[in-house]
Amino acid sequence: MPTVRQQRRGWSWVCWTAIVAAAGCGDAGSTSAGGPSNVAPTQPGGDPIKLLFITNSNADWWNAVEKGMFDGGRDFGVAVEMRRNEGTTAGQIRLLEDALSLRDVDGIAVSVIEAEAPGVADAMRELQKAGKVVIAIDSDTAPEFADARSAYIGTNNIAAGIAAGRAAATLRPEGGKVCVFVGISSAANARERKLGFFQGAGDRFVEAETFDDGGDKARASSNVDTALTKYPDVGCLLGLWSYNAPRIADQAAADPARRQKLTIVTFDLDELAVGHLERGNIDVTVCQNPYEMGYQGVKLLKALIQKDEATVAEILPDGKTRDTGVRIIVPSADSPIRGDNVLTIEEMKTWLESKGLKSS
Repeated sequence: MPTVRQQRRGWSWVCWTAIVAAAGCGDAGSTSAGGPSNVAPTQPGGDPIKLLFITNSNADWWNAVEKGMFDGGRDFGVAVEMRRNEGTTAGQIRLLEDALSLRDVDGIAVSVIEAEAPGVADAMRELQKAGKVVIAIDSDTAPEFADARSAYIGTNNIAAGIAAGRAAATLRPEGGKVCVFVGISSAANARERKLGFFQGAGDRFVEAETFDDGGDKARASSNVDTALTKYPDVGCLLGLWSYNAPRIADQAAADPARRQKLTIVTFDLDELAVGHLERGNIDVTVCQNPYEMGYQGVKLLKALIQKDEATVAEILPDGKTRDTGVRIIVPSADSPIRGDNVLTIEEMKTWLESKGLKSS
């Protein structure tokens, strides 16, 4: 799947040919507002539903969200589009403002790049005032800005961090200094993963420093070099965002003797990280389900737009959030990490292939 699609113009009219042909595409053929079964679902005003997903960055991780989003558009008979931010708060605000100008857009899902950025929350509120439904996916607003969205779909990032920390403690019971790598440490998912990690790992693990890269992959690599030079006694390298994983693995594997002394823990399954897990260059990764975020995001937005309370309740057990869960991926069955949600990289690759994905 191509990496860059961020400023694509024109809507991806998913599954409409099948709808018009009444071939059936999930519930795309369902009757809406009393219309015939071969008419796409509509909002209460009668126009076809159109949805927009706005990312926080342009990482390959979003390819899996996009695949789930397109499959959801096909199954639920709505038009969907993804627009990718390049990793800046200002860029995300511009994309939200652009969405405000698109009168035919009914619902927006946004991965909030900076949880406490009032400008992002204000732009989300303006979309709501304009009658558009807004949800957060992947990374949420800060609690004080919760009114800026109707719901959150994604990982419970504190719980995911705890899982990563417990895995680190299993692999390295003696603990040690931890260097942390991330795009933007103020993002909600980054803060929560880091907090959860140290809760799960215990007080034998001590943070040495957190290195931000701002979404710059070259800087993400150089940050690892800097950390290894600055902290020669570091014991654990922790990558919080998907693209950090292969950059950490590349730099650490360059010195095999040094690698043997390090425990490498990452999040997500970047396409470039798959081979590193197979070769044992990453000890464990806590993997989200971005495909499900995209798929459930489409389903929820459609239900909120159509005021389908039964479906909303099905998706949001507590009325506000949907936890899409995590899986813990290890290089092989020889790993000491055990549990119902632990998969080897080969098992995970089988699941990815079943969804037509290369990363998660």
